[in-house]
Amino acid sequence: MSDTTTIEDLDFPKAVLTRVIKSSLPENISIQKEARHGVSKAATVFVSYLAATANDCARESGHKTIMTNDVLKALEAVGLADFIDRLKTDLDAFVARSKEKKKTTATADEEEEVEEEEESAMDVDESSD
Repeated sequence: MSDTTTIEDLDFPKAVLTRVIKSSLPENISIQKEARHGVSKAATVFVSYLAATANDCARESGHKTIMTNDVLKALEAVGLADFIDRLKTDLDAFVARSKEKKKTTATADEEEEVEEEEESAMDVDESSD
């Protein structure tokens, strides 16, 4: 964070935060506006603290970029090692979805190129008649 940015200046988008909170609670439970604000501030503080700790881990490893292993080490350092296995599982699933999405996009792009080439070939055939 820069010197002019404070925790008060940082907030998660309300819609995202509300979705996360609602997905964590039973259907018949609601949350007050003030409580949602408290969760938002706590989440901001937690993310800032975890990022700073991960940055320390990255520096100790001799690099400037925070990597996945730095985040995992930071979770352990702040006493949240119980979350590491779940996070690894979620990250693996995310990577697999990303690869599949890229593969699907690449296939769609290749099909589009073939269609464009076929259309161009048809245009050439029609103009030579």
